[in-house]
Amino acid sequence: MSEIRIYYEDGVNAPVDEHGNEAVEMGVDDEAFPLGNITNYNAYVDTKPPERDLSVPKTQYNDYTDKDKARFFILIYDHGMNPNQAWKAHGHISRSTAYRWYAEDQRKVHKEIEDDEEPSVKKAGRPKILNENHMKHLKQEFQDNPSVTIDQAQESLVNAFSAHFHSKERNSPENIQKRYDWVVRWSQTDMDYMSNCAFIDEAAFHINLKRTMAWSEKGTRAEVIVPQTRAKTTTILGATSVWGVLNVQVRLPGTSNKKRKLAGTSSGKATTVGTVTGHYFNFVAKTIDIMDQHEQFKDFYLIMDNAPIHTAKDIERYIIQRGYRCVYLPPYSPELNPIEQFWHVVKSKLKREKLLKSETLSTRITDACNEVLFSDLEGSARYSVKKFDICLAKEPL
Repeated sequence: MSEIRIYYEDGVNAPVDEHGNEAVEMGVDDEAFPLGNITNYNAYVDTKPPERDLSVPKTQYNDYTDKDKARFFILIYDHGMNPNQAWKAHGHISRSTAYRWYAEDQRKVHKEIEDDEEPSVKKAGRPKILNENHMKHLKQEFQDNPSVTIDQAQESLVNAFSAHFHSKERNSPENIQKRYDWVVRWSQTDMDYMSNCAFIDEAAFHINLKRTMAWSEKGTRAEVIVPQTRAKTTTILGATSVWGVLNVQVRLPGTSNKKRKLAGTSSGKATTVGTVTGHYFNFVAKTIDIMDQHEQFKDFYLIMDNAPIHTAKDIERYIIQRGYRCVYLPPYSPELNPIEQFWHVVKSKLKREKLLKSETLSTRITDACNEVLFSDLEGSARYSVKKFDICLAKEPL
């Protein structure tokens, strides 16, 4: 039996409950804003694979001092030894380290010689951002996948070379200050990413999405093989915590002939393209329903970015009414939301193999979500927590 809430006029024609909370005008509407189930906390706990065996010893790496390196080169240049002889005579470094040091030193010597031989000419124009290795990587990417988009090629380059591409607005003085203020504010509360927070966001999945245009080398025709699958681009909404995957759902097409006035929108017609406030409201409500079933999630903070569909007043009012707390991240701060790392892990699992004819996008995403380990979720939270110090130092993210 659902709880009955009684609202009163607050004197300015705004209905409030007995605790002074404003009434929530929106409600769950599965017909207009339907969601399909991918997985939830109960299913995740039942199907999650075992954690990694931490008892397996990791490869040990030696730290060598400058004195070790200096002694090695004394044996090379003062005593006329080759790298193998110097390694044996040294006795405190590995053979691979000896050859690596020698190779690095030889490259420096050759570069100095070349610099001395070439005239000093200052090149005009903007310096190159991409080096030869970057260009080789992109060329191989276009050969392997001619239909790759610029965004996908950039993502591949970032993953391969740990580069950072972002807009100037992202690290403007104003947004850096907002991150600083956010960390200062919430650090003074009991909010703890590692114990009492749920992280919510949506992600677009592009599986087997092929463009009508493709890349090819000059003089050759671009050919793209399109698998005959039911895969498509779709929007997935998710909620995670260090305790596990809480809820993951897919946005489904809803009724288009109904007119509704949504809080935070200017039109009476329900938006049907992308994830709208109604879908997000439904998702938050169902996520809280799941969290209510487990004592460890009581009084959790729900962390989300400040996208327009997240910041409708009824969203925050509803979360508070259900006994949870709502926290909006500062703008341009995806690193502060651990679920971004979760999406990265899930997408990497999906990209390993193409969909089979008998598979659907939803089943593959379900499997990928349920394969994410507790340790992965904890690692994602720790990654975001480490960014707090960067925000406090007012450094770019």
